[in-house]
This record gives sequence, C-alpha cells and structure tokens, in this order.
Amino acid sequence: MSANSTNLHFHGLAIPPICHQDETMKTLLEPGDPPFVYTVQIPMSQPPGLYWYHPHVHGFTEEQVLGGASGAIIVEGIERAVPRVTGLPERVFIIRDEKMPEPSAEERVDPKRPTKQLSINNVPVPYPEYPPAIIRMKPLERQLWRVLNASADTYLDLSVVFGDRRQSLGMVALDGVPIRYGTPGAAGYAPQQSHVFLPPGARAEFVVTGPPPGVAGRLVTGYVYRGATDDGKPVVSRNSAGPAVRTGQDDIDPARPLASIVPTEVDAGPFVQPASVVADHPATPLSAVRPVRKRTFYFSERLVDPADPKSATLFFITEEGHTPKVFDPNSGDPTVTVHQGDVEDWTIENRSQESHAFHIHQMHFIVIGGSGTSWEEPTLRDTIDLPAWDGFRKYPSVIVRMDFRDPNIVGTFPFHCHILQHVDGGMMGTVRVEPARGAQ
Repeated sequence: MSANSTNLHFHGLAIPPICHQDETMKTLLEPGDPPFVYTVQIPMSQPPGLYWYHPHVHGFTEEQVLGGASGAIIVEGIERAVPRVTGLPERVFIIRDEKMPEPSAEERVDPKRPTKQLSINNVPVPYPEYPPAIIRMKPLERQLWRVLNASADTYLDLSVVFGDRRQSLGMVALDGVPIRYGTPGAAGYAPQQSHVFLPPGARAEFVVTGPPPGVAGRLVTGYVYRGATDDGKPVVSRNSAGPAVRTGQDDIDPARPLASIVPTEVDAGPFVQPASVVADHPATPLSAVRPVRKRTFYFSERLVDPADPKSATLFFITEEGHTPKVFDPNSGDPTVTVHQGDVEDWTIENRSQESHAFHIHQMHFIVIGGSGTSWEEPTLRDTIDLPAWDGFRKYPSVIVRMDFRDPNIVGTFPFHCHILQHVDGGMMGTVRVEPARGAQ
C-alpha cells in the first residue's frame, strides 16, 4: 500500500468481499495499471435507498476521501417501502470535507475555526464567511432529500431553518434502509425530527416542505461536541490526562450554514422514478433471530509518548480479553472468525475521550441497546456514533445485532471507526466469514 494506491469500497451494499466486487484489503490499483473493472450485482434483497462509494486503501483513505474521491449510489424503489414519497421531487446532496488552508494570525486563535472546510454538491462553503450554496424550491413544495455525509472526518447535525425556527423533517430512511423496513405498519410510519445527526459515512433520507412565498430558508449544521479533547472546549491538562487522552485534539465541527433555500417557481428537478423490480423485505427480521454468541469490542487510544501531548496517537479497536493492537494490513489473521448463518450480538464501547463511529462492511446491523439500557432502533444501520467517554461514568456503548446470514458475504472484510483519520491510524479489525457449518 502506498499513497499512489487506490481502490473502491461500496459502502452499505451487501456484495461479496472478493476481487472485482468489494474486496479492499488486497485490491490495490497503481498508476499505469491497465483499467480495472468492478462488476457489482446489487442483490435483490438490498433495501432501496442511498448508498455510496469511496477509496479504502489502509493508511491513505482519509487523504483520498478529503480529495473528493466519493460518490452516491441510489438503489431505486423506495416508494414501494414508503408509499408517501411516491412522485415527490428528489434531491441528492453530497456533503464533503477538505483540508483547511494555513490560518492567519487572527484565525489561529479563533476557537470556532473548523478543522475542515465543507462543500455541498461540489459548491464550497468556506470559512470564515461561509457563503452558502443555493437550493431552489417551489413554495411549500414537498421534496424527498437524500443526504450523504461523505466527509472523511466531519460530523454533521443538520437542520432546515425558516427564520429562527427549525422545520419538521419527515424521516424516510437511514443508511440506505427505510425506517422500520420489514416490520408491520412500516409503510405508514412517518417519524418527525427537527434535526438529523450524521457521523462520517452515514446517510439520511427525509421529506422537506419548502418555505412559503417570500421566505428564505437555510440548511445548516450545528456544533458537534467531539469529547474532552475537542479544541473548542477547555484543554485537558497533561497532569490529569489519562493514557487514552490527547490534548490539543484537532476535532472542531462548529455550527455553520451550508445552503440557502430560495422559493422559486422554477421546477426543482427530476422526480422519483419507480423501479421495475424490487424484492420484498426479508421474511425473518433480524430482531427476531436469537444470537449464537455475544462479544465485546472497545475503541481506545494511546499517545506514542504519553509525556508529549503533541506526539502521534495510536488508535485501537479491540475484542475484550485481547491486547490492543494497531491494525496490521500484512497480517493474515482475522480479528474475528464466524460462520455464514450466524447472528451475533456485539457490545461496542468507547473507552476514549473523543467520539468514534463504528462501521462494518458488507452488512447492516440493528441497535438493540447500550449504556445499560435495552431498546431497539426502528431501522437497520451500517454506521453508528459512539460519543466520547467523560472519564468518570460508564463507557458509552451500543449493543448491535450482527447479521452474517447472507451467503454472499463469505470471505474477509473490515470493521472500523469511520472517522478516516482514526482508521488510517490503526482503528480497524477484520472478520472472516467461513462457509456455513456442514457446507461443502
């Protein structure tokens, strides 16, 4: 692997982890190589919704995604799962981040100076003036917005604001999966939210009603607290900092506008087109399957030199009972081995004092609890945020039910933090899915 290597990961799609499809550990393309063809067959069981693709070369993923190497994929047919969106104008918004320029003397001391610049559909919204992009909508028109956080490192907390009031957003799907997909009554379920929280790599689809005539609106992202080592908060002193704490962390995601929403009579764009063939949802929902085993994994960090807060940070994701190790791409040993057909419950803990975002390739999971409480989220996910540990109370955690039943995912693939600075720093493991027991 080198800075000149590249490849593609098809985030959220249940396609095989093999060469020419979605294998990222050994598939490395170099400058001058002949054209490399990806042949991807979207499975009939894939939920209709918003997915995406980006490079996944370990050690260089952040750099390439910050450079804009990403794009959206839509699996059509969402109107069959959510009939209320049938015929609505559809908008796709891709929000990316990129490196900031060197700061001026004034900017250097600005606590609200972001770590990364943002753009929306390739329109930059640069610090410090944040000149917004323009979204035109017919007054009071209802549209289906499909929003991808294609950032390498930046969290988003999105709201649509008219005047000083947040607007109600009709949630449709998260991470490519319609809300309550496959459960009775799901088609008529229409949860309302005033904001949408998206860690890096996550997606949301929701219905937006345009502003009244003569009223301008805004799409904004709010301030996201990333933990005690966030530069926007008081810096932890070196004497009180534990081994997993970095002082002077560079994770600052301030509130900022992304786009102005302007009422206009001009047609907004294409309509949702019904898909010709869409498979029904799986007969047995994941929540009804009994897990064959339980595991605990945890995020942690350590400075190379604990006495020097500016030294490099080592990032780990570790199964309980094992020694934390930085991911080694040259190791042939997987972190976890399971069999196709298994369902497992994984508890994911955050033992560091900054946020992390858990993601696994090839599959979705459901959240069934966390931090000592049992619950079930109404939809499948492929990326979930783990907030920062405060240093005192129990570690923040989620319990996720992992689904290894799909025969197409036999092979080896990664799970990791989707803050790409962290995955490049070693916060990754692999799972090997063996053929089903007794299979020939």
